[in-house]
Amino acid sequence: MRIFPKKILVALFTLLLPLAASAQDDNPFIGVWDLDKSDSNFGSSPVPENMIRTYANAADGAFMYLLVTINADESIGGSSATYKYDNQENTIASLNPDAQAAISYRKVNEKTVEYIVRVNGLTTQIGAKTISPDGSVLTIVIQSVGGQVNNQILKFDRRR
Repeated sequence: MRIFPKKILVALFTLLLPLAASAQDDNPFIGVWDLDKSDSNFGSSPVPENMIRTYANAADGAFMYLLVTINADESIGGSSATYKYDNQENTIASLNPDAQAAISYRKVNEKTVEYIVRVNGLTTQIGAKTISPDGSVLTIVIQSVGGQVNNQILKFDRRR
């Protein structure tokens, strides 16, 4: 009997798909989210050409996010962090090497988390992320703290 690698991969994928789905059920943020520019309010910030947020499971009950922004001038921005909902600070890896940023998350309920961003030890942003009841829309409310006020409400659609 001949074993075909493609068939093995399809079978393995079929077996693992329910595990991925159940992991997503544990954290409704898990997935890829595309910016809905028309339904977002960017405050005084320039409107990006595109923005994609990806959330995934990480080791030991942690999660990670990856944010990629394509600006109107075609420059690329982005950041990433691994975190838990334990209110502990986690370093943000960013394309801006001048800022030492950290983020902490606190779970409010199954579909809402609050976060705090600190740059060089000072709180610069507070916000909340919520998932719509049907799980299709991610809303991020951003409130700047200190310095120039730039509050935003960003909406993202779950990529299917």
